[in-house]
Amino acid sequence: MSTSPTDYKSKIQLKKESKKNMIWNRGKTIGRGGFGLVSIANVQHQNGDQFPPIIAVKTAKVSASDSLIEEKKLLDLFKECHCILHCFGDDVTTEEGEELYNIELEYASGGCLADRKGLPDNIVRQHTKSILIALSHVHKLGYVHCDVKPHNVLLVADSLHSRNKVAGEIAKLADFGSAKNIKDDQDNKEFRGTVLYAAPESIIHQEYQPESDIWALGCTVLHMITGKSPWKVEKGAKAEDVLYKIGCSHELPDIPSKASKDAKDFLKKCLIKNPKARWTADMLLSHPFLASIGDSHQQHCGRQKHRFPKLFRGFSPMHQCFHVHNRVQAC
Repeated sequence: MSTSPTDYKSKIQLKKESKKNMIWNRGKTIGRGGFGLVSIANVQHQNGDQFPPIIAVKTAKVSASDSLIEEKKLLDLFKECHCILHCFGDDVTTEEGEELYNIELEYASGGCLADRKGLPDNIVRQHTKSILIALSHVHKLGYVHCDVKPHNVLLVADSLHSRNKVAGEIAKLADFGSAKNIKDDQDNKEFRGTVLYAAPESIIHQEYQPESDIWALGCTVLHMITGKSPWKVEKGAKAEDVLYKIGCSHELPDIPSKASKDAKDFLKKCLIKNPKARWTADMLLSHPFLASIGDSHQQHCGRQKHRFPKLFRGFSPMHQCFHVHNRVQAC
């Protein structure tokens, strides 16, 4: 059971505000990653209607919580946007003799977009608009997500019943563990994100700008339409070959013939090798592909040298997608 901590480690500088604290019981683990784990939790004490009865808790050891602390700061910064997963707060717990840092998040009962295969056109358009609203908000505040992919778009039950929504879920952008400030020192470069959704400039030069998120959005839309990875990876293919194809060749992800005319044009505005030629999030929000999604959807935001990095060398197993952030791992 969680408690409101009174003495944080020096690196966790949090305000103790009792009116925002909640007591919750950790339930089953629903996900794991390089940061730690994610659990379902039941809220035992609610302060009015401030907290839902079920939340998701993302947890790391206090001794290895730097990334999670930074993610919490970003979620607080982006809190005005309803299309970004909401964070209710954070705390430190002691469980089985170990100090754990937790951030308390909206529970996505619908899972993630990676679980959905070949969605109908109207649902693809609705979820695409949600992701774009989130990206527009993030970019305007000076940040790049750096890891947009179906696995990081969660489906939350929609409590606002609108005739403009064709599904009872809202797609919300999540997992800002790879995010960076646009103005960060470009001399300190590292690959971050997921290779099969990464933009060519990210593969070649480890460059991350809003345009890189737009490429990844296009790959994510392709996944929603086809239910498959944006790039076809042959069995036994070498990592270097995949990296070359995405970063250096003239090849582009295949756009399926079954996609609508507007969807094809939308994807062509995202999947352009030259990042400066890609449309911005705001431009794409005005694209005909999204024209039938009502304006009320937008109100969810408040006021609104080709050389591969060394970390890729020697990596041979090919997964549908593999994730890289300081090291290579399957996603």
